[in-house]
Amino acid sequence: MRIKGEKMEKRWIKFGVLAAVLCLVIKYSDEIFRAGGLILGTVQPLLFGCVLAYILNIFMKKLEKLYFPRREEAWVVRTRRPVCVSVSIVSVLLLTVFFVGMIIPALGECIHILTRDLPGFLSEVQRWLIQVLQDTPELQDYVEGLDIDWAQITRKVGDLLGQGLESLFNSAFSAANMVISGIATLVIAVIFSIYLLFQKEKLQGQVMRTAAAYLPERPRKRAGEFLCLANETFTSFITGQLTEACIIGVLCTVGMLVLRLPYAQITGMTVGVTALIPVMGAYMGAALGAFMIMTQSPVQALIFLVFLVILQQVEGNLIYPRVVGGSIGLPALWVLASVTLGGGLFGIPGMLLGVPLLATLYKWFRREVNERLEKKKRTFGSDYPV
Repeated sequence: MRIKGEKMEKRWIKFGVLAAVLCLVIKYSDEIFRAGGLILGTVQPLLFGCVLAYILNIFMKKLEKLYFPRREEAWVVRTRRPVCVSVSIVSVLLLTVFFVGMIIPALGECIHILTRDLPGFLSEVQRWLIQVLQDTPELQDYVEGLDIDWAQITRKVGDLLGQGLESLFNSAFSAANMVISGIATLVIAVIFSIYLLFQKEKLQGQVMRTAAAYLPERPRKRAGEFLCLANETFTSFITGQLTEACIIGVLCTVGMLVLRLPYAQITGMTVGVTALIPVMGAYMGAALGAFMIMTQSPVQALIFLVFLVILQQVEGNLIYPRVVGGSIGLPALWVLASVTLGGGLFGIPGMLLGVPLLATLYKWFRREVNERLEKKKRTFGSDYPV
């Protein structure tokens, strides 16, 4: 009884301490958030360096497997890491410039196409409605009486889109000024990421030794398993999505050229870029491409949609499983949920990162459930209901 009373007393003491800490946090929340913001701003270059190092490490690991993998001479071992790090940095830089250089001209081209071809298309739709409504004179007279200056409306829409694009450029210019003004921060982040890549094995060993010294064995083991699972999921998702986007963009462009559909290059690029967004990206790319082609020919727009549906089936059943593999392991329902929630909370970055994050949690929870069921089976026998 005495031991049980001591345990209850310790539990109440812990509860009281936690309650006191919670009250202090609530009372001084403004000061805490202010201090947190200051600390976050101070360590921001290091955090950015960690993110950059993680992305570069994906490329670096693949390059190290290709850089004389069976050679163990001193010059090969000594140059393997510097060469692979340098090539990784150049590759990421070129990919960034490539995508930015594709997206911004594509936006301008889309606006130009819509403002140039949309008035004629809308006028054709109006004439088509007049012919279709011959049996209903009231509606036909109403449609004929519509005196709409489609060109003026389109110009206004184009002006709005142009203002939005100008705002985008202004934002980009402001961001560029911020980058230029904070060039020291960027340099620190890049240097820190390079140090992390060169010293990653040593740092990993130090973290493991520190964890072994201060943490119990079971929590340490479980944390290591979770981090390994998250790393595997994020790496597979990032590389798979980039590869899949390039493949489907090229296939879409080639297919449209074969079918002689208009705007093949810009539509294929749009489909490839939107393919980076899981689930919703396919519909976004199809809608944008069909809308542009419809200004030229509704029949060709229909052909494009049929072609894209076929391409999506081929991509979903053949390309995606081979490129991304089964490492994501997330059912379609949860993929849609993660994209919706991530996009609502954090925009495009939330759409991109919500899927691998939820996939990691899903696989971890599934593993936990299976382990607990196996444990209960061993405890209660094979007749335990599952």
